[in-house]
Amino acid sequence: MMRKADVDEYAAKRPFQPFEVRMVDGQRFRFDRIEQFLVARDHLITLDRRARAVWISIGLITTIGPVTKGGRRRPGRTGKR
Repeated sequence: MMRKADVDEYAAKRPFQPFEVRMVDGQRFRFDRIEQFLVARDHLITLDRRARAVWISIGLITTIGPVTKGGRRRPGRTGKR
C-alpha cells in the first residue's frame, strides 16, 4: 500500500521529472507534466483523454517510479515495507 508521502516525493521534485504509477489491477498512469495531476489526502486526481476526472486511490497504487527516456518505467518504490 502506497502512502501519500511516497506520491509527494515524486510530485514535489524540482525540476519536475515524469513518473508513472501502477495500480493493483494493472492499470498504469503516466504523468509527464506537473499540470496533469493534483495530490489530495487519499487520491491522485487527473483527467482522462475525454477530459473526465479520474480519482486514483493512493492506497491502491502498487508502484511508483520515474519514467526513462524510452518511455518505460525504471524500477521504483513499491508499496511493500
